[in-house]
Amino acid sequence: MMVLMLALLACKGDDPATSTVPTPTPEPTPSSSTPYTHARATSCDPLDPSVCALPWPSSYFQQPDEASASGWQHHLADDTLPVSESGIQLHPRILGHTDGFSTMAPLMAFFGEVDLAGVISHADLDAYTAADALTVVIDTATGERVPHFVELDHLAPEGERMLILRPVVPLDHASHYVVGLRGLSRPDGTPLAPSAHFQALRDGTADEADPDLAWRQAAFDQEVFPALEAQGFARDELLLAWDFHTVSVDGSVGDMLWMRDDALARWESGPKEYAITEVVDEDCSVEGAKTARTVRGTFAAPRYTESPEPMTFLARDADGTPAYVADIDVPFVARIPCSVAADPGRRLVHYGHGLLGTKEEITYGWISTHAESEGYVLYAQDWDGMAEADQFPILGLIGGDFSDFPQLPERSMQGMAQKLVGLRFARDVLANDPAMAIDGVAAIDSSKVSYYGNSQGGILGAVYMALSTDVERGVLGVAGMPYSLLLPRSNDFELFLLALKGQYEDPLDLSLLIGVIQNAWDVAEPAGYAHFVNQQPLPGTPSHEVLIQVGVGDAQVTTLGAHIMARSYGAALVAPAHREVWGVPELDATFQGSALVEFYYDDGPEEPFENLPPDKSLDTHECPRREPAAHEQIDAFFETGTIIQACNGVCGGLREGLCD
Repeated sequence: MMVLMLALLACKGDDPATSTVPTPTPEPTPSSSTPYTHARATSCDPLDPSVCALPWPSSYFQQPDEASASGWQHHLADDTLPVSESGIQLHPRILGHTDGFSTMAPLMAFFGEVDLAGVISHADLDAYTAADALTVVIDTATGERVPHFVELDHLAPEGERMLILRPVVPLDHASHYVVGLRGLSRPDGTPLAPSAHFQALRDGTADEADPDLAWRQAAFDQEVFPALEAQGFARDELLLAWDFHTVSVDGSVGDMLWMRDDALARWESGPKEYAITEVVDEDCSVEGAKTARTVRGTFAAPRYTESPEPMTFLARDADGTPAYVADIDVPFVARIPCSVAADPGRRLVHYGHGLLGTKEEITYGWISTHAESEGYVLYAQDWDGMAEADQFPILGLIGGDFSDFPQLPERSMQGMAQKLVGLRFARDVLANDPAMAIDGVAAIDSSKVSYYGNSQGGILGAVYMALSTDVERGVLGVAGMPYSLLLPRSNDFELFLLALKGQYEDPLDLSLLIGVIQNAWDVAEPAGYAHFVNQQPLPGTPSHEVLIQVGVGDAQVTTLGAHIMARSYGAALVAPAHREVWGVPELDATFQGSALVEFYYDDGPEEPFENLPPDKSLDTHECPRREPAAHEQIDAFFETGTIIQACNGVCGGLREGLCD
């Protein structure tokens, strides 16, 4: 794997001298109608001179656009973002087809060495409301503060660590936010000083000859400083402040919503073509047998990508709308456990596999045991975009022009469309095929369908649940969001981090890059759909409830990401819980709705305070899915929507002998 990775990284992509990029957006004509309409003087925001694109995200890199659903469009210069070690300039197209910044973007600036004493941490989130808080994020529409925590990026060496503010609830779409920092110092107690540009704005001493100061003074005086002063952040004490505008609902999830509706409509009106390619029967009379039959085949689903292969963009019409290209054969696998063979007509569970895995995960021993004990017919497909076939193309992308990163989430959108059509196929067509019948009786009760996924299947499963018109209850195993929070805290990221470091040796460039691509991720990961699972259901979509089961000490998906999910979905902790989770109430079971269950293992690893993964030798990632109590909770939730407490006290125990 490493040899192939190095070979891929040796492929430098197009010669940067001859590589073509889209024509840059022309500078707008300055106007006095809004302080944000401006002719930008430089490619870099002089508020933070350390790195061109800092602070990030910033309205410096946006301009008003009445045709946009958010009222804004991106406004980066072609040379604002870093240049790779291969000499390839990152292009603004890395932000994808969005009209504002991510609603879960990390907020970044750089000051060198910083003493974090007194800042808001993820262990003390209540401090975001304190009168003496050192950082603030403000929703200008409501005037309220946004809960967040502050950290340094420990993927980088000391002194080269990005300062990151991380919102712990999703921001609103098409909204305006202001960020303010004050009172920070170096480890030796020396106060940090503002940049010359920011000090001029703050103190009202802008040189009219400096065009970036001239237009920005009005913007800050009218929008930024008043919002901060209303929250007790006096203008003369500010170290740095900036603002930004978030993406609209349409700009974030509109393409996927169109694809869902088009794909399901084509399926319903089409010939529903499929083929059974393999039926394998097993002898349930053998001691320990769990599976009676495995069925494999393909079904035809609409394709919206330029190519059926990995690393491809969506095909688009002239107006930018995704376009149908052709049908594609999607492989599937289904399994009938022995318990269902003995009593057919049972629940269909659509399963989502783990990171860069395959549909064959439903043949693993732990899930075969689960399906046998609870009586589920399992059905799975590869999750194109984040499946085994995508691993080396992703590494190749890193070694080439990483501006094309949106290919990854856009192919994942195709995979999501296939998943949604796949459930219709399994429920309405495959369920009636003789291969899925036992002695003439259908193994599947098509009135009972649910979703269950683990790891990547839990993460992308949150998007599936926000979009599904057919499944109203789903289980998200060891899941979390957003990727910009998850990746640095995951051992699974090590290989890809090594590849990225080979192309972006400056630690600040690397930190910035992980934050910047959150914009493109949102179209296919839970961060972009955080409001839509059950708080603000999408058009034509029912509200959904989810059961989130995680393991404290998970070295692959941090529980901090699951906490953000729980807050976003109005979930409650099941009492007794191992610990308090800010913003997530603890309820005695039984109750209806969404829930978070944390399994704690006495022999599991400590969760690092910094953005680093726990000890992978003690990883708890595989534990919750193997817990009998977790299976009981899942069964009750699927059948009645009821959240039960199936554990004897706090859920968990010992990982040794269970998780390995």
